[in-house]
Amino acid sequence: MEPNATHAAPQGPAAVFQMLNAAQATAVLSAAIELNVFGKLAEGALDAEAVAQRIGCPARTTRILLDALCVLGLAARAAGTYRLTDMSATHLVPGKPMYAGDIAGILASPLMWSGMSRLADAVRSGGSVLPEHAETPRNPFWETFAKSSGSMAFAAAPALDAVLTHWIASKKTVRMLDIAAGSGIYGFALVEKHPNVELTALDWPNVLVQTKDWARRLHVDPKRVTYLEGNLFDVAYGGPYDLILLSHVYHHFDPPTCAALTRKVHGALAPGGRVVVQDFLTDQDNPPGVMFSVTMLAWTRKGEAYAAADYRKWFTESGFKAPTVHAASGMSTTFLVAENAT
Repeated sequence: MEPNATHAAPQGPAAVFQMLNAAQATAVLSAAIELNVFGKLAEGALDAEAVAQRIGCPARTTRILLDALCVLGLAARAAGTYRLTDMSATHLVPGKPMYAGDIAGILASPLMWSGMSRLADAVRSGGSVLPEHAETPRNPFWETFAKSSGSMAFAAAPALDAVLTHWIASKKTVRMLDIAAGSGIYGFALVEKHPNVELTALDWPNVLVQTKDWARRLHVDPKRVTYLEGNLFDVAYGGPYDLILLSHVYHHFDPPTCAALTRKVHGALAPGGRVVVQDFLTDQDNPPGVMFSVTMLAWTRKGEAYAAADYRKWFTESGFKAPTVHAASGMSTTFLVAENAT
């Protein structure tokens, strides 16, 4: 039987075994990305020996990895040769427009492996037990995140623009602050699309090295971008800004900290200005949002995903109008837009 298996979802004890063994699939995919297996198979159907030669690995171990990829539906075998499937050809070949393999640098990173392996300890202690966690100053992981989150940001940037495009077009100039900018791709996309947007990207100085690298790669006009170094809670934002973006920020902190951050953001916003939050929501029957809190449990001291009602409370109490909620098709995250009420 060729290992091109697509099996029905197991039930009973088999389902439990599959859940406990889920890390195996992560390891297989991460290894294939690291070894550039998909890039080599993009050259055409190859046998295990040929793939092994191209990736510099023994034929036996390469064959085991290739067969496992077939089980996952990421490769197919016929007559002793292996080829890409539609999914791997579209999303796992480096350089393709919809490449998503860079996310392995985040979700399959040593930090995430370590955090998840100690999840029970995190539950017992009330938060992450990692010596370096999300709030560790200048954590090198955020450099990795900025380098590895491109495909995620490129996929979501059009949805962000769709929410804001008419409002931006109605204004002569839009001064924008991207808090915890990371790659900076969201802000850069708006700068590229809208000639009236001027961007300030805020992050740790070590992360901004990566942000600036993305700006160079995307040929962003340097005259329209400034960089602000520091801790998002300590640094003076300046302003006033017409638009402030907080993408994947709130879930790192507890509710009192989120409320304090919202108040600080309000103080940097111009009258009639807007704040946009992108995050996982735990309501509206959103299982990815619920499961994302597990990642935060392993990686942060007090963070988790929140419901739209939580954001509504923080924003209205800080001087904003109630945020509007904008779901994006095909995405697990949601955009919330709040207007300054003053």
